[in-house]
Amino acid sequence: MTETVNRSARAAFALLVVATVAAFFVTQRLKTGEAVVKNIVVQAYMSPNADGLMDRARMAFTLPRGDRVTLDMDDPQGDRVRRLLDGAHLGRGRHTFTWDGKNDNGLVPRDGHYYLRVVLRDQGRAVTSPTGVLLLTHPPRPRIVSVSPRLGLARRVTPVTVRFVGPSGSQPVLRIWRTDRRPPVLVATVMGRRGSHSLRFGGTVGGRPLPPGDYSVSVSVRNVALVEGSFPPHLPPTRLESLPGTGFSVIGTVAAGPLEPVAAGGTARLSVEGGGGRVRWQLRRLGAPRTIAHGKAKGPVVAVRIPRRASAGEYVAVVTQRGRTARVPLTVRAGRRRRVLVVVPTMTWQGMNPVDDDADGFADTLFSARSVPLARPFAHGRLPAGLTAAVGPLLRFLEAHGLHFDVTTDLALARGHGPLPAGHAGVVLAGPETWTTARLAVQLQAYVRTGGRVLSLGVDSLQRAVVLTTTGLEEPSRAAPADAFGEDLASPELGRPAPLVASSDRIGLFGGTNGVVGSFIETEPARSLPHGARSLAAAGREGRGPALVAYRLGRGMVIRIGTPGWARLLDSSPEVAAVTERAWALISR
Repeated sequence: MTETVNRSARAAFALLVVATVAAFFVTQRLKTGEAVVKNIVVQAYMSPNADGLMDRARMAFTLPRGDRVTLDMDDPQGDRVRRLLDGAHLGRGRHTFTWDGKNDNGLVPRDGHYYLRVVLRDQGRAVTSPTGVLLLTHPPRPRIVSVSPRLGLARRVTPVTVRFVGPSGSQPVLRIWRTDRRPPVLVATVMGRRGSHSLRFGGTVGGRPLPPGDYSVSVSVRNVALVEGSFPPHLPPTRLESLPGTGFSVIGTVAAGPLEPVAAGGTARLSVEGGGGRVRWQLRRLGAPRTIAHGKAKGPVVAVRIPRRASAGEYVAVVTQRGRTARVPLTVRAGRRRRVLVVVPTMTWQGMNPVDDDADGFADTLFSARSVPLARPFAHGRLPAGLTAAVGPLLRFLEAHGLHFDVTTDLALARGHGPLPAGHAGVVLAGPETWTTARLAVQLQAYVRTGGRVLSLGVDSLQRAVVLTTTGLEEPSRAAPADAFGEDLASPELGRPAPLVASSDRIGLFGGTNGVVGSFIETEPARSLPHGARSLAAAGREGRGPALVAYRLGRGMVIRIGTPGWARLLDSSPEVAAVTERAWALISR
């Protein structure tokens, strides 16, 4: 690419010099009628930005006779900007000089035209070039108008066409960046045609179609002074400088399912994307290899039948289309009522779902966007990380120990759809409720103050508000210092693996242990309990605030386990298992 640019620079220089050559004849002639300075030539453009292209301007003139000469670069008002030569004797003939684009103070002046002034001291005459060199330092600002298509399918070659506005005198450069890697990775570079405002990427890298992912597009151009400018202005691209419609995504088979519980014996309708064709589906209990139901479908909507005898819990619908597979979580509610209600955080899963909704090349989550749709499929056809890392291990533990429960999702609670906390002895927040509605926060606090009991697992929970609409989650807030119950929480802390050590226990929460539980890297200490709360138990890392707390609030109780690593130790740590069983016993009374 460097060789191409250098050839362009030489060609541009030759053309521009020819275009601006001027032979200047002074109005005051010698007695013989001969001009005092002949054939003044100045370079048309320059860009003193140290990129090696047009950093210096060349100029030349011919003297019919020798003289003491002063050379200045003047601005359009005739004021001197830089003195190039001061009273030096130049003989008869052709003379060439260069200007580095700086003024007498060593600084680059503002963009504009600058003129060569030749002063002949002995003859008492001065000549100014009729045309000046145009100094340009500001980069051009191209703008991408469209990228199409916005969605490509994995394993298929999908050419991408990019249209832009801006200078096109030199070859534009199209770059494709994969942004679901940190930092963004340059995967392809395409040189366009000079004079064209359309660029085409063939859709392959190394002869293969692009893999599934999110991709941002940049276009770089050069102005007449060969100053390069890009859209986005800085590369690699960032979310802040990208605009909707300036990127695209490549997807495999993906599917979206209901975020509220489906009753056993009912039907879950899945929306499938990924290339069309016949769809096969299988239904399995989370973590179990056995298929409990299966079927086929022709269209993009797949009806998954839930067996009548399915017990409450999390299930996975495995959808296969053209050899590509997507997995969709399904929360299934059984008919028999239980004393404890387990809440699955589907709003949090969707809020963290990394899908590029506005085609700016970057995935949208509630951490980066002002809204996300509820109906979008989970990225790359994978299960939410919160399901596999937290909720799944907890539910498997409860099932293995015969601890029966009702189940719902936070989205269903926020919409007021049953089952509701009222009528249950306890509620388990099975994973962090990173975003919750104001209504749900008030509902949970009222439930506790009137005698309900809550077991909450995870960090950064119940501290961020979100507005629930019929189609999405909007206006996410920053994390408040206190959670929905009023407990003041410090930011999660990372450290070397260390256990939680009990510092108090009035309710036997740590019964069956020696007061030392697990080994954790990340914990979320409490700074203070809610106003009016009475501490019942506490444990934390040595020298840190308590991350596992139990307290009385009103007539109810809250047990908060402030570490994301709790669920993964349920099968391997007897102490973690014992505390979990004891917490269950306390909230289910």
